[in-house]
Amino acid sequence: MISVSQKIKVASSHLLRSQMELDVEDYGLKGIGDLCNRILARYAEFSVPDTARLAMDDTLYKNIPPLQFSLSKTGESFANYANNLGKARNVKVAALCRYYFENYINLPRGKRECFIFRDDLNKLLNAIEKHVNVTLNYRGEVKNVSPCFLAFSPSQVRAYVVVCDGDTNKPIPSRFHSLRLCHIRGVAADLESKAYHCENFILSNQANLYREQFDPFLCHGQNIKVRFTEKGAERYNKLTTNRPKVIAMDNACGKTPAKMDCAEVRGAGDYTFECSEKLAKIYFPQFLDEAEILEPRELRLWFKEEFERAAKVYGGR
Repeated sequence: MISVSQKIKVASSHLLRSQMELDVEDYGLKGIGDLCNRILARYAEFSVPDTARLAMDDTLYKNIPPLQFSLSKTGESFANYANNLGKARNVKVAALCRYYFENYINLPRGKRECFIFRDDLNKLLNAIEKHVNVTLNYRGEVKNVSPCFLAFSPSQVRAYVVVCDGDTNKPIPSRFHSLRLCHIRGVAADLESKAYHCENFILSNQANLYREQFDPFLCHGQNIKVRFTEKGAERYNKLTTNRPKVIAMDNACGKTPAKMDCAEVRGAGDYTFECSEKLAKIYFPQFLDEAEILEPRELRLWFKEEFERAAKVYGGR
């Protein structure tokens, strides 16, 4: 028999443990016990186990530290289910837990994120359907926004909610933000409001464009111009993580830029990238003097000030 607050020890494979530890760190959870309890609180969302296949030899995992946690109050329903199944089929609680944990890690990581943060996600999806605004806490900051759609990174590893804020003084693209689902807390809908992105056709169309051409940095329609040295071009071709898409190379004689269909650049020169300022501030600082931001002017000034600040740190030594 198992009850709430009782400690459970589950023998696990290295893969199971490593994947769950990865999610604990990535999602900012309190610990492995927090994740275990979140999974078991939603055990009914998985298929019913074949009890004849649950009796696995735990000695297979004797060299791997077991998963240990105390069942929280959210697992009361699971405890009742496990006790009934134990009486009827002689199923061990640890084996049943392992079954659900393995089902969980077999989900794509983006889907796992949705599974763990289902409560806030459902509130966001409901607000999207009703075209209303919400108040939420994102990384400790309270925001009032209209959720537009749920999306996943190209590799399906992360889940995002694209939102629009109510600041009418900002350019249209700057009003949209891509929020990582696992950092969203305390969603509360304002059912009397009208979604910001539904206020006019331009905003609504922009939201649709981002949905059709989604990337986590919302680069669609935003361009920057960069001048590479030879080493800078080589580095761009090697650094593929979060790499912005090159769309044109400027001719040296000042003619119309030549469109590019390849993923890499062709040596030193001036290139145009489909890239938001947010992505540029993450990707291009690693190039130091091998890449010079030419346009837009505000972004160029940001890099100038950042490098001047860095130069002062090393200046007197």
